[in-house]
Amino acid sequence: MKRFGLMFTLVAFSATAMAQGAKVTSAASNIKYGELAKAKDAIEEAIVHEKTKGQAKAWMVRGDVYKAIAESKNPDMKALCATPTRVALDSYRKAIALDAKGNLRKQINNQLKMMSFTVNNAAYDFNDSKDYANAFDCFEQILAIDSITEPGKIDSASVYNAGITAEEAKYFEKARYYYNRCIDIRYGESPVFVKLANLDKDQGDTVAYMATLERGMKVYPNDCQPLLVEIINHYITSKQSDKALEYLTKAIESDPKNSSYYFAQGALLDQLGKPDEAKASYEKSIEINPEDFAPWLNRGVQEYNKAIEMAKVANDIPANKPKEYDAAIAAAFEQMNLAIPYFEKANALKPTDAYTMQCLKECYYKLRSSHPEYNDKYNDIKAKLEAAEQK
Repeated sequence: MKRFGLMFTLVAFSATAMAQGAKVTSAASNIKYGELAKAKDAIEEAIVHEKTKGQAKAWMVRGDVYKAIAESKNPDMKALCATPTRVALDSYRKAIALDAKGNLRKQINNQLKMMSFTVNNAAYDFNDSKDYANAFDCFEQILAIDSITEPGKIDSASVYNAGITAEEAKYFEKARYYYNRCIDIRYGESPVFVKLANLDKDQGDTVAYMATLERGMKVYPNDCQPLLVEIINHYITSKQSDKALEYLTKAIESDPKNSSYYFAQGALLDQLGKPDEAKASYEKSIEINPEDFAPWLNRGVQEYNKAIEMAKVANDIPANKPKEYDAAIAAAFEQMNLAIPYFEKANALKPTDAYTMQCLKECYYKLRSSHPEYNDKYNDIKAKLEAAEQK
């Protein structure tokens, strides 16, 4: 009787194990027939049962089930899981860990390689819809898949995109990690240093911010334009004009055909009270790019402000010296006339700029007595300003 009881127990044990094995087989079969809900139910039961939860095949099939859900075009099937590729990846990893002899590795690798295309497409879809958290997760999955299927391979673009989407998702330490990886593999060049530096700047650490930019300058001495622009803008906004000028000089040396550098240099020199040097920088900017609005406007402002200063001097002349006063005022007006070609060019380049129109209106008004040709121009610009104000 005891022997019979032992045999009965063994038979019952075997039948239970077979039932759970059948769940794994059923899940695999249901994938083929598109019955993914049934496949999911069967495999989820199998991976928690004592007899099959330690089987590599069960976890591989679970990966297959969720891979199929991710690839399905049926909305009902897609609704079975919000993050199917993540579940599939984790399942395949578990299968690899349990597959001591590596019998399933080739099959798993093939499945992962095929799933990588799905994950890649999802990453860009999430990014386009500004769902940066899920986009980041997908880029991390791509990198994880590569580490399994092709150890040693580095998908540089995915490393970079992981950093970008992590930053957008406000996973700042993750962004820092991936930007540093980009630097290590020399991908993304100098702009990556700018991105990394700005993480420090956003946290209020300007010392680390500047240190990162300076490090980038050493790594990319011949491709440092983005770094120079960042440094220059930092010094301009922090009102450190001398430092900004120092780096502007370096920027001009590295890219002497960049008109915006000369304009920025001129603006800083203006602020420092060096109008003649500023004038030369503005003129150089105009020479390189005559279609740039800003240097034309600033040159006009220079000439206009000089006229205003001359008028102030004239107004200080004693009333008993009318001839001297008249001569001084006439000189001031002629100086103002020098501003008009610059303002007119700026207005032609940017006709809707109210400040430029106001400057022209003032000049035409003050000079129309000595220059009758400005009467019509005054009326025209006045009408345009009034029309703009009514909008």
